Amino acid sequence: MEHHFLINPYGWYFEEMTASCLVKVDLDGNIVQDTTSFINPAGFTIHSAIHGAREDAHYVIHLHTVAGVGVAAQTEGLLPIGQNACLLKHQVAYHGYEGLALNHEERERLVADLGDKPLMLLRNHGTLAVGQTAAQAWIGMFFLERACAQQVAALSGGREHVLFAPDAAQAETKEQGRGIGFVSSLAWPGALRMLDRKSPGYDV
Repeated sequence: MEHHFLINPYGWYFEEMTASCLVKVDLDGNIVQDTTSFINPAGFTIHSAIHGAREDAHYVIHLHTVAGVGVAAQTEGLLPIGQNACLLKHQVAYHGYEGLALNHEERERLVADLGDKPLMLLRNHGTLAVGQTAAQAWIGMFFLERACAQQVAALSGGREHVLFAPDAAQAETKEQGRGIGFVSSLAWPGALRMLDRKSPGYDV
């Protein structure tokens, strides 16, 4: 069976991208379509590692947002500051920073650190989410990024003033969160409607 995946073309802003501009590559980094675009080699390292190792990872999202990198650079990682973090904390893996992801040998370590979890904080680097569907990956990344933004905001006044969720409440939230998988099926259509309004033609 051929293992190909789509990745964004290097040098394009997210707001410029459409379905037809994505570049199809194989797990060796060969572009398998006619295109003048090329791909980010570091992005390929990360995405190919996960697509090649996780059959359930049909979709992989990787971002370098201010809040995501901020939390990834904090020694304690994601903290139980808000409800989003309490829902996700046990689903987040961590991978140490090794420099720009240009060394293909890093792929094995990245996959080992991710394990079977759907979310990851790449230390000093950014955030990552995987899913069997686009909706799953998107909602995971949305909540992870929201949790990171809340943490950066809360810690801006100093850690000593932050109120952490009690252990019992964290455990209860984790248990309650087992039944909210349907959220992605509700939120994803809303996200597509927003794209239809703000970025018509994205699906062409």
